[in-house]
Amino acid sequence: MFRSTLFAALGSFALIATAGSASAGEFISNGRTSEVRHGDLNLSKASDQRELRQRISRAANRVCKSTDHATKQACKTQAIAHVEAPVNAAIARAETSERYADAGAKGMQN
Repeated sequence: MFRSTLFAALGSFALIATAGSASAGEFISNGRTSEVRHGDLNLSKASDQRELRQRISRAANRVCKSTDHATKQACKTQAIAHVEAPVNAAIARAETSERYADAGAKGMQN
């Protein structure tokens, strides 16, 4: 579910759009949400990381509706930035798990 932010929750990210009048440091939801699923992606792979970011961008397009281009872009930028930390954390966990799995497989071959 995308709610006022993208966050990892039970295998999916939720993005919540921001209001166009929010200041740079302030996050305000416009109440629109869009679910971004990533359970089918292997986040230890760069190609799947790109796919997740594309899905997030498309979700931001859906929740950041405005006839004013600048307002829509500001909303998208804030919504995506607001979920950047949880996305990066999910990617780091996947990459760390992959390294541990590779190290364990190499250790068993010796």
